[in-house]
Amino acid sequence: PVAPSKLSEYALLESKRICIIMTTYNVVDYVSIAMDSVLTQTYQNLEIIVVDDNSNDGTTDLLLKKYATNPPNASTVVPTVQIIHLTHNTNGGAGQPSNIGMESCSNYTDYVMFADGDDYIENDAVESMLAHAFRFKTDVVMADFDVVETLDDGSMSSTPSYDFQHWDELPSDIPFNVITHPRLLRTSPVPWRKLYKRKMLLQYNVKFPEGDYFYEDNGFHWLILTVAARCSKIDRVLFHHRRARKGQTSYNFHHSSSSERMSIEWVQQYTNMAKLGGYFPNAHNVGLKLFPETLESNHDSLKCLPSVAPMYVAKTFVQWLKASQWIGKKQLSRQMSDKFLRRLDQLSNHWALQKDVLVPNDYWTSLNESTVNVEQHVLRKGIDLSIVMPTMNVGDMIYDLLKDMYSKLTIPDFTFEVFAIDDGSSDGTADILRDFADDHKGNFYFLSTMKSNGAGKARNVAIPLIEGRYVYFVDADDAYDFSALVEAVNYATREKHDILVFPYNIEYIGPNKDDIKKMEMMKADARIWDELRKVPESEKNQNLLKKSALALINYPWKQLTSSKVMKDADVFFGPTQVHNDVQFHWLSIATSHNLHFYDKVVCAHRKYDSAVRGQLTEVKDNKRMSVFPSLGMTQRALARNGAFNNDFVFNEWRKFCKNLFGWAKSRIPKESTDLYKKRTNHFLSMMESNTTDPRKDLVTWPYWGERFVPIQK
Repeated sequence: PVAPSKLSEYALLESKRICIIMTTYNVVDYVSIAMDSVLTQTYQNLEIIVVDDNSNDGTTDLLLKKYATNPPNASTVVPTVQIIHLTHNTNGGAGQPSNIGMESCSNYTDYVMFADGDDYIENDAVESMLAHAFRFKTDVVMADFDVVETLDDGSMSSTPSYDFQHWDELPSDIPFNVITHPRLLRTSPVPWRKLYKRKMLLQYNVKFPEGDYFYEDNGFHWLILTVAARCSKIDRVLFHHRRARKGQTSYNFHHSSSSERMSIEWVQQYTNMAKLGGYFPNAHNVGLKLFPETLESNHDSLKCLPSVAPMYVAKTFVQWLKASQWIGKKQLSRQMSDKFLRRLDQLSNHWALQKDVLVPNDYWTSLNESTVNVEQHVLRKGIDLSIVMPTMNVGDMIYDLLKDMYSKLTIPDFTFEVFAIDDGSSDGTADILRDFADDHKGNFYFLSTMKSNGAGKARNVAIPLIEGRYVYFVDADDAYDFSALVEAVNYATREKHDILVFPYNIEYIGPNKDDIKKMEMMKADARIWDELRKVPESEKNQNLLKKSALALINYPWKQLTSSKVMKDADVFFGPTQVHNDVQFHWLSIATSHNLHFYDKVVCAHRKYDSAVRGQLTEVKDNKRMSVFPSLGMTQRALARNGAFNNDFVFNEWRKFCKNLFGWAKSRIPKESTDLYKKRTNHFLSMMESNTTDPRKDLVTWPYWGERFVPIQK
């Protein structure tokens, strides 16, 4: 018979509610195995939340048809399943869907776990981890995993976890943390091998970063283990991680003919650059939270870690950065390899200079020895300007633009770099850029996306790689005064402005390309500039300047932006093909600290006759429905960064949303007008809600205009 004390202990254990968050994207062949392994757990007091990132292979339909049940309540013991279907693919990897899952856990949740939609777990995994948490009174429980792969003959192979050298150093019979065992931080950062106490997640507001990059689990891993006072280890494989599944790049390469591999090698080159570039913003995010005094913002969510953390964690953090040089060696071109290694040096150098970081005596020597191919004056002075330019079918104008750009920017005491990202051109643009890159290997980077996803996603590819003090976004079909741009960069540097806002001109290009009608700014923007010019300089405070800037057109070429602002607030463009610049415009301006209106024209924005060139601003089809995910994602980013703490930002945002809905209405196809009206009313009603605060509430807010909740059986 079981002793009474044990009976009460078992009852307490079984009363604990565990929320398992599964993220899915195009895993229709594997998600049933993953779900069944969760649903058949020996521990059944589970709440399962599946966040599908707009799969297009049938994953969503399978989940809704087979697994959706009623929402959980306090008395429910049988596992409940909620399916959240995001109506537009998010930026980056699984960071944003994972956060949405955490925010959607019920109030009854005691512990949180994560699961991948193509992996599977042992049927006693939850019970074993919860028992371990009780035994050692731990905040985080970790278990071992293996890597499984389907071979050509259909059989399965299994290999040990790839972090065994660090894993084996952790004790399994006593609790530990980053102070007693700093090597804990060097274990694999995957989130799905751990059980987390939810109270700790909420107390320290630990979430995944949400920029347009991968390896977002690195940031979550470092932060959660830093705040965990007690961790414990189960030295047994409970999780099975699937690798080289059908649909993944590694699978496609190994299961293709030799004639196909050249194309796949190009895809691998792009993947190595785009995905591994996520290391840089992740490391920056971790550094900001380890050293919050380096952040100019004052909102609490970015100052969550204990003040003791840097003393014990920072050395390991800097060593991890230095040990990450493999991401540079994975690059297939020498130019990109040098770029990656240089960025790593800059990051580790920066954080190693912060207080309380104890680095080895030979650290600085080793840093200098690892410095890569770049002129010494650039290393010493840094790069003044990064230009990011997406291109698509601009073969008739791109060479002249680049020639003018380089002739005006290549001057003494000014350094710059250019990223040209071709987004699916079919007119020879890519060939022109490739040739130009061959002739300018020192500071010109030619990138090419795997498929066209719009200018915003193309720009985002380059953002993690920028080294310039300031960033300027160029549209390849506009005209620019690059000499004025140099003056603006020098002025911003001297005055320590983090954003300069420019006036602009407009050029209307008729059916005959020589027929050019030149005008000043759009009337609404011209009024804003005129009003500001009347205000005495002494009265131009930041609130007034930011409010004025937020009301301007969203185009990115109207401003010069500090790379620090972009890194600190994770500023990216939205993932939609149209309205993708809304997120950049609002987040960069709302989180800036020293914005200035600089009264010199840099850009002449060109509007083309439809017979000459099509432009997205004239699109009148269902692409316009992406106004909802665009605004939803932007509102989420603003709320996460505390931008709505300023009332005027929220008021301007509300006004902007209403105006944009009105503007886009006439550009919606007739067959979609009823749905458009329904979503518009829902969006605006949530903004005026008396029961939720859209400035802070990320749970009930309709993420991309519509949130799918459980279907009643």
